[in-house]
Amino acid sequence: FHAPENDERMKVAAAMLLTLRGTPFLYYGEEIGMRDISLKRSELQDPVGVTYWPFNKGRDGCRSPMQWSSKQNAGFSSGKPWLKVHTNYVKRNVGAQDSDPKSILNFYRKLLKLRKNTPALQKGMFVPLTYDPQQVMGYLRQVDGQTVLVALNFGKRKIKLALGPRLNDARWELLLSNKRDTLPKIAKGWLHLSGDEACILLLK
Repeated sequence: FHAPENDERMKVAAAMLLTLRGTPFLYYGEEIGMRDISLKRSELQDPVGVTYWPFNKGRDGCRSPMQWSSKQNAGFSSGKPWLKVHTNYVKRNVGAQDSDPKSILNFYRKLLKLRKNTPALQKGMFVPLTYDPQQVMGYLRQVDGQTVLVALNFGKRKIKLALGPRLNDARWELLLSNKRDTLPKIAKGWLHLSGDEACILLLK
């Protein structure tokens, strides 16, 4: 994972993972946006990478020590770790994000709490609304009279998501968003989203 760092887009990806059907799995460090490390062949430990370099560089890039704090070796160990720590650990670590209400870590916490307390997100059926692999994904989760709308904008520009005629006059309650604390604009069957926004709504 070497793409440019975009915490808001990481939150959108997290919202997708934790609102889709199935059992979600979180890989350590994902909840704070940890990045893969770049390694020279001489630094590899994974037998696959050592054997098949450069055609297969192995899995060591995503196995660096968990970044707990800004201390030596990211607070992982006072000794020399098996693999080096990513250079961004001074700013990207659990300690720094724990006290930041807008951090990726705290957004994950909100998502996990929401999933735990919302039956539709745990066991509801999946009803697709729209899908554009380059930009937007929208769907409903429904169970026992509860309907949750998930709207995800993976692009930088503002977009409109078509809700369909059945939801034209629906009333919504905002459950969670990474960009706002109030309901987004909804007009004539269109939901307006900011760039890199995840928006989760409950049908009232």
